[in-house]
Amino acid sequence: MYKSRDGNKAEPAGPSSAGPQQPPPGPPGGGDPWNGPSATEPDPSPQSQPQPQPQPQPQPSPKAAAPTGDAERLVAAHNRVRAQHCAQPLTWSPKLAQVAQQWANNLRDQGCKFDHSGGSYGENLAAGTTGAMDPDAVVAMWYDEVKGYSFQQPGFSMQTGHFTQVVWRSTTQVGCGMAQCKGNDIWVCEYDPPGNWEGQYKQQVLPAGCK
Repeated sequence: MYKSRDGNKAEPAGPSSAGPQQPPPGPPGGGDPWNGPSATEPDPSPQSQPQPQPQPQPQPSPKAAAPTGDAERLVAAHNRVRAQHCAQPLTWSPKLAQVAQQWANNLRDQGCKFDHSGGSYGENLAAGTTGAMDPDAVVAMWYDEVKGYSFQQPGFSMQTGHFTQVVWRSTTQVGCGMAQCKGNDIWVCEYDPPGNWEGQYKQQVLPAGCK
C-alpha cells in the first residue's frame, strides 16, 4: 500500500510556476548506480606535444542502488506512455540517476522525510511499502493522474503534476534512485530539461492521440 498527505504518497513534479532557470550542465559519462545505459565522455582535446600518461587502475563498479534492469524498465515505462502523447523517448542519464539517488538517501537519512529537493531538474517522488511497487507501477501511478487533467484548460495542478512531467515533450533525459526506510521504498526521478513550466502546457502536454 502507499499513502501521502494527498492520499497517494506522491509529490508533484518540480519546478512548476517558478521562473526560468539556467539550464543545467549536460550529463557526464561514468558509472551508473542503476546499471543503466551510460553516457560517453567526449574525446579529450589533442595536445600539441603528447606526453606519456600512466595507465589508470581499474575501478570497482559502484554498488547498485536497485536490482539490475530497473533503469531500463523505468525508461521503457516512461516511453510507453510518452509515445501516446507524441513526446520523444527519454534516455537514461547517469548524472540524473546520481542526483536522484543522493536525494533518496537524504530523505531516508531524515527519517523517511517526503519532500522535494528544490534542485534545478524536474522531480517526481513516490513511496510505498517495500516491494509493493516495481518501476512499472511507479510510473503507472504517476501517469494515472491523466484522469484528472484537463486538456481543455491546461495548466499545473497538485493532483496532476506527476503526469505532466512524465509526458512533457521537451524533456529528453531521466534518472532515478530508490532508498528503503522503515519498511518503505522511496523513489525519486529527476528530469532534464524540467517540465511543468507555466504557460507551456498546451504545447508540451498533448492529449492521447496528439489531437
